[in-house]
Amino acid sequence: MKKIIYTLLAAAILASCQKEDHNGDLGGYWKLMQVELAADSTVINNRNKSLFWAVQLDLIKIGEGYGRFQHVKDSLFVQLITLPKEPQHYGLFNPEDERFGVLHLDRNGMILRSKDATLTFKKF
Repeated sequence: MKKIIYTLLAAAILASCQKEDHNGDLGGYWKLMQVELAADSTVINNRNKSLFWAVQLDLIKIGEGYGRFQHVKDSLFVQLITLPKEPQHYGLFNPEDERFGVLHLDRNGMILRSKDATLTFKKF
């Protein structure tokens, strides 16, 4: 009888530890395909580079950098705690408190715009 009670208790504890991801299409692994600079409309093609953003729960990983984000309607707010080596390569020009407008988001692609650049992503 004790064995059954311990088994049920362990199952209940493990089941309660799961967190649900409410990110919808935003959740997952994104490859940064292109950065268009707002200052001079220069387009930087990243198709052959390995520049990725990963989104899960309320955490975001950009290159080697980690932080938190909030996705509110058509805005994405990113606060990195640790920074990637070259944040501007990832489209980040104010990585401690970056704000993006979400121009497009579906299960295949995403386009974000900050005051400094427009970023185009492909879902990986």
